[in-house]
Amino acid sequence: MKYSIENIAWIDCIFAPMNDSHSITIWIMCKAWSNNETLKQGWIAHCLEHMFFKWWKRYKTQKDVAETLDSIGAGYNAFTSNNTVDYYVKCAPNFIEKSLDVLADMMMNAKFDEKELGKEKWVIIQEMKMYEDDPMSLVSEKQRLWYFGNNSFGRPVIWNEKTVLSFTSQDLHDYKDSLYTKDNLIIVVAGKWAEDEKIKNLIWNYFGSMWEKRTVKKPKFPWKYPKEHESLFKKWTEQNHLIIAAPWFDGNDDRRYAAKVLASILGWNMSSRLFQNIRTKEWLCYYISAYHVAGPEVWIFGIRAWMDKGRFEFWLKRIREEVEKYVKKWATQDEFDKCIWYLQWQTQMGIDTPEEMALFLWPQYLVYNKIETLEEILDKYKKLTLNDVNQLSSMLSLDNCYTYHIE
Repeated sequence: MKYSIENIAWIDCIFAPMNDSHSITIWIMCKAWSNNETLKQGWIAHCLEHMFFKWWKRYKTQKDVAETLDSIGAGYNAFTSNNTVDYYVKCAPNFIEKSLDVLADMMMNAKFDEKELGKEKWVIIQEMKMYEDDPMSLVSEKQRLWYFGNNSFGRPVIWNEKTVLSFTSQDLHDYKDSLYTKDNLIIVVAGKWAEDEKIKNLIWNYFGSMWEKRTVKKPKFPWKYPKEHESLFKKWTEQNHLIIAAPWFDGNDDRRYAAKVLASILGWNMSSRLFQNIRTKEWLCYYISAYHVAGPEVWIFGIRAWMDKGRFEFWLKRIREEVEKYVKKWATQDEFDKCIWYLQWQTQMGIDTPEEMALFLWPQYLVYNKIETLEEILDKYKKLTLNDVNQLSSMLSLDNCYTYHIE
């Protein structure tokens, strides 16, 4: 696996050549996500992402952008989360200049027309309602607010209609100017010809005049665990949707590799304990999974599932029994060996395409300010022992878990 990190025009850029590929991906990540918002700004990062697609200098309308990128067969999108705001274009290598031209015009010359902003607010409100109608999304948002509290991470990315309707074009300009700066940006180019000097010169030419330093600091992130270990939200859904969360360790802790093995043993794949014993043998639910999230500020080991309302208490009891069984008796050597191979192959297959490679590289650089290569990560898995994984078991004891569901 080959990559390089260069500072071009005072912007951190990661180049990952994949010369057997037939495409190239330009991925721009700005650290202007919803974690930067104050309570009064509780939607602005997401709204800014929407408005970046409207009314620039060289491309006057959203239709101009769409027709330009569609005409070269490009894939493109943007998204906002609590942790990232991302913009990307995937195209044939000979269209790299056109793609960078679109992305640069978007970030450098967005106008945020007040009339267009008024229209887009209602699009965002409809998006908010769409997520409210999706129980899998809603339980994540409600659980996060309950678990982390009313702060920049706990609040949903789209907060409420009142805040959505309150902001002006000038608010967007002020937010953009304060955070869309060279020191707050990561550009990843992955795929065929990714290290071509022409691409580096284009980045310099297109983004060289961007503001250099961010002017605002991220709000403080006060966080206390909930007083109660169980809570719920009534949505009157057809099924109950559940998240069990356990406090964990941050993303700089090397135990994160053992945690991924633990998640795989418990519920990450179809041969896992929870999938086999709860879904396959007892047909108690449609989906069930375990996962591990370790970021710079929040970290969690979680179990997600949904279940028929009539059997919810029995279902919850069985999940807890499976977790407690692991806590008391640990995993076996056979389970460990199988999951080590599974994670190694999954990691290798997860960087086959340029967009997958970009997603592999920039989160590492963002969280750890360094990048572990595929070979280094595989070596970490190979050096793990069964005891490394089982030593985490006490963190999943029942008195250390927080249970939240919607019904």
